[in-house]
Amino acid sequence: MQQNCSLAQPCRKSRTRKSRKTATPYRVILHNDNYKREYVVQVLMKVIPGMTLDNAVNIMQEAHRNGLAIVIICSQTDAEEHCMKLRGNGLHSSIEPASGGC
Repeated sequence: MQQNCSLAQPCRKSRTRKSRKTATPYRVILHNDNYKREYVVQVLMKVIPGMTLDNAVNIMQEAHRNGLAIVIICSQTDAEEHCMKLRGNGLHSSIEPASGGC
C-alpha cells in the first residue's frame, strides 16, 4: 500500500520488536508525469545521493513506460525526505514499505 510522504508512519504492532533490529525499509516510487525526460533525470541526480546518470535515465524510462519506478530503497525517514524533495521539484512520488506491508 502506497503512503503519502507526509503521512507515512511506522507499523505500530512491530515497533518495539523492529526497533531492536533493523527498521523496515521503504521504497521511493516515481510516478510518470508530463515533465520532460531530461528534467526528471536532472532532479533524480540532484535529490538522490549517489544517483548516477545511467541509473537516473533507467528510472525515468521505467516510469515513462510502466507508469512508475522504484527510485531507491532506504529507511522510512530517508524515504520521506527523498519523496518530499522530488515533490518539491514537481515530480509525483510516493513511498511504501519494501517488505510489502505490515
